[in-house]
Amino acid sequence: MEYVSLYRKWRPQDFSDVVGQDTIVRTLENSLNSKRISHAYLFAGPRGTGKTSMARIVAKGLNCNEGPTSTPCGGCPECEAIQAGTSLNVIEIDGASNRGIEDVRNLRNQVQFTPINATYKVYIIDEVHMLSTPAFNALLKTLEEPPAHVVFIFATTDPHRLPPTILSRVQRFDFTRFTEQAMIKRLEKVSSAEGFAYEPEALKIIAQHADGGMRDALSILEKCAGYAGKIKVGTVVEILGVALQEQVDAFIDQLLTDVKSGALQIIDDLFNEGKDLTQFALAVISSLRHSILSGEKDGELRKLAAIEQLTETVRDMRFASDPRIVLELAVLKITTAKPQMPSADLAKLEEKVRTLEMQVSKLHGRLAAQREKKSDDVPPEIAEAASRRIPSANDGERSKFLIELWPDYLQRLHDERLRQCEAFLQEGTPVEVVDDQAIIAFPRDRGFHKASIEQDSHREPAERVLSKLLGRQVRIKCIFQDEARTASKQVGLDKRVEKVEGERELEQRKEDSEPEAELAAKAKDAAAEEFLRASMEAFGGKIISRPKEN
Repeated sequence: MEYVSLYRKWRPQDFSDVVGQDTIVRTLENSLNSKRISHAYLFAGPRGTGKTSMARIVAKGLNCNEGPTSTPCGGCPECEAIQAGTSLNVIEIDGASNRGIEDVRNLRNQVQFTPINATYKVYIIDEVHMLSTPAFNALLKTLEEPPAHVVFIFATTDPHRLPPTILSRVQRFDFTRFTEQAMIKRLEKVSSAEGFAYEPEALKIIAQHADGGMRDALSILEKCAGYAGKIKVGTVVEILGVALQEQVDAFIDQLLTDVKSGALQIIDDLFNEGKDLTQFALAVISSLRHSILSGEKDGELRKLAAIEQLTETVRDMRFASDPRIVLELAVLKITTAKPQMPSADLAKLEEKVRTLEMQVSKLHGRLAAQREKKSDDVPPEIAEAASRRIPSANDGERSKFLIELWPDYLQRLHDERLRQCEAFLQEGTPVEVVDDQAIIAFPRDRGFHKASIEQDSHREPAERVLSKLLGRQVRIKCIFQDEARTASKQVGLDKRVEKVEGERELEQRKEDSEPEAELAAKAKDAAAEEFLRASMEAFGGKIISRPKEN
């Protein structure tokens, strides 16, 4: 009789033989017994967790002569054919080899044919994530509304690679890795049935290195059984190329007591014996993790530091030409690290950090409340600063104050939801304050921002906020930067001309009795004198001589 590998021979043949997937088994059993059969299933999970085996059990439950049932008889022609892999009604397709659109078109043509001496035609597509995008698109309509006699079962290790359109049309089951205890129990059952002599500790090592996959565990068991008559710890260690637990414990002891020479010697011995140093590092990490989880407090910080360093080392060892050097460097880093802070001091420091975090959180809350508060009154701190720093009639002090407080002014616009005003004025620079005008200079290439802020809808609210900030009514005057030198002088000249005109009106009221010629002469002389003085201030002139009076 042809020899069959253990993982094929010991595949579960019914739901009662499945281990480690209790939730999935119960759901599928209830579905079959109640005859609520979905048209498409998705079995997702790591390799060796029983996805394809579960698909065959479901197919057997659907097409058994007593089905649909969760307990197929196993003796009818269809059950025997499915178990032997010869059933014409259960078609298994390798998604990696049949991933093109033509393959899917052929499948769409085949699903129209009714099953032969059975109720359902079951299509099991393994590694379905390997199908191309056009193939998935071609499968959509058939998958959504297949013939009543067709059931699709997809199996994949990478469900995230499936399009959402596919995931939304299937009933998904996520298979989990087998626990160490479940794998040991299964290995004991198989070993006893096959007549393998074994040590319990050897089966534990096999389960630890199978990475949660039952197929891998059975393959390792089969290899060990072929190597020696009895499956011992030494046999498993020799087959897997891993270190003994005694070597792992000795290495950890040398590592945590800073005896780097002893730890380096263990690495050298393992390398000369041909052991896999990456597996050894993983075993050390696993042992350190187990000691921490078991509640051992001695050297906990050192163990955590060692786990962190060794985890990075394992990643680097995979790409290193000589993994031994990488592991030796990790040993030197761990053993020469500075001593950690005592637990008592660390607890005090953590308490201080928590207190500071609470204080900072309260401060942030107060600041946020102040920013959200809406009021037309000037904030107390700004009013106090204004009363202390701004003289009532000194343009120089006002100009200095405006320049210093410009960022606060922009922030105040932001807080009062005047975002457009803030954006326009951010492109300008405060120059000075002259009487009741705040002069803001803009670059020539920011003419749009200058023109925008000069519009009444933007200028008036901006002036209102600025007036509150400065403590007096001011108006905004916008200029270009190359005009900034003469702007203030022009403003002063305009003010003085207005003053002269006012004085002229007063003199006219007081001197109504004076002759008209004398009044006109006085006004003309006064205006000429004021114009002369203003011109000298504006253009930097001085009087050299005056014409003699006749």
